[in-house]
Amino acid sequence: MNQRATPDYANWIPKRLLTSLKLAASLLILLLVASFFLPFNTFVVALRIALGALTVVTLGFFGYMAHAHTLLSYEGGGVQGKILDNVLRYLDWDGSGTLLDIGCGSGALTIKAAKKYPNALCVGMDYWGAVWDYAKEQCERNAELEGISARSSFQKGDAARLDFPDGSFDAAVSNFVFHEVHTQPDKLALIREALRVLKPGASFAFEDIFFSKKNYPELDTLIKTLSEEVKDIRFVDTRKNDFVPVFLRTPLIAGEMGLIYGKK
Repeated sequence: MNQRATPDYANWIPKRLLTSLKLAASLLILLLVASFFLPFNTFVVALRIALGALTVVTLGFFGYMAHAHTLLSYEGGGVQGKILDNVLRYLDWDGSGTLLDIGCGSGALTIKAAKKYPNALCVGMDYWGAVWDYAKEQCERNAELEGISARSSFQKGDAARLDFPDGSFDAAVSNFVFHEVHTQPDKLALIREALRVLKPGASFAFEDIFFSKKNYPELDTLIKTLSEEVKDIRFVDTRKNDFVPVFLRTPLIAGEMGLIYGKK
């Protein structure tokens, strides 16, 4: 009997990263072993120490990322899905109208929104670059498997220049996307672009690594500026929720996340 196909939401830690780390660790181990066949001298000793240190660091990093991959996955700890559920928890919306998911990736948040709001049309957009294990066809297939393809659509785009007129949507969400948009380093301008396509009074919930000083060096100023431009905006620290294991609360994964939400 054929098993029913299941959605593929991939993982925030790409498989290619784990494969690269595994290959790098294997190569370092081979080089370390080979160094013991070299004539003994000061240089060889230094080489062995360096190779040994690199091997330990690479294996440690691989181990951390591999376990994080399992915790995040829908087949493992399911943390990815729980983080997305939390984004929608802060979206104060009755579900009437059209929602935009900015940087939809594999379509997971778009589809969750469509399932939570049965009267809504949900639009997912993404650049779908080669770095991630995501694609438009994957999103459409997932939507079909989840039974919401009639109320969802997906299109390629740039979050820095959204291909929608002003005031097009009744709600908008985004998760871990803004810091990845290299076409617009000014994150205030990026969030303003997201708000531009919302109708007056529309709801929004945007999660990103807001505690990253590199990406958001003046978070308080950013929120204060936006508060003067929208009806309501609030910020919540989402780093220490019960559904995020301590193991994942590092800058590499979920240790810098926060969420801004409100109404335009």
